[in-house]
Amino acid sequence: MKNLPFHTCILGLGERSTKYYLTTLHKKYYEKLGEYHTFPFLMYQIDFDAINRFLPNQFDKLIPELTGILDTISIFNAKQYLIPNITLHETLDQIDHHLHFAHPVQIAITYCLSHDIDKIVLFGSRYTMSSNYIPKMFKAKGLSIIKPSEEDQLLIDHFRTKTYASNDTESDYRSYKQLIQKYTSASHVITACTELSLHHVQLKNSKVIDMALLQIEKVLTQDP
Repeated sequence: MKNLPFHTCILGLGERSTKYYLTTLHKKYYEKLGEYHTFPFLMYQIDFDAINRFLPNQFDKLIPELTGILDTISIFNAKQYLIPNITLHETLDQIDHHLHFAHPVQIAITYCLSHDIDKIVLFGSRYTMSSNYIPKMFKAKGLSIIKPSEEDQLLIDHFRTKTYASNDTESDYRSYKQLIQKYTSASHVITACTELSLHHVQLKNSKVIDMALLQIEKVLTQDP
């Protein structure tokens, strides 16, 4: 196993978010090649609770935990690695490693630059929307992040939390869609949370950029 190369290695985390990535990868790979094609990958599944309890920013616990995981998956010698969790990349950025990851924030920045989008509203977890992590990375490339109002941040995070627990309702979705419509009336919106990604296709709004979907599409373009 140690010397057997794989092209893509996926780190299995939470059940619903990981399933979203896998389902979307297979779907888009099939759309690309047709017939009976399914996306080839190796997945290393961990007990997500070992990491989730320290998210989003208990870095003194997260860094050694994730470092150990990186050491383990490095033996697969994959050409690219995929982490199906946006927030965890803030920890990844603080670890010295040699692995190639499809980094969702960097990919999103490249997308915005190539599409002449210089201002964008950030939807995500409460932590993501209040943290300076993503805005700082965007600002370094001349891009501006606009944050929703405090009240709307609470509503977005409430919807995200309910989605994570799989008890979101149609009424919850309608309220979330209204927020999307409110902010896309004057700007693009970028969703930086996998729970919100689960609702992306249903929105059918071209002004919503899903960070996880960009990450998935990048992985597909790198596949031979």
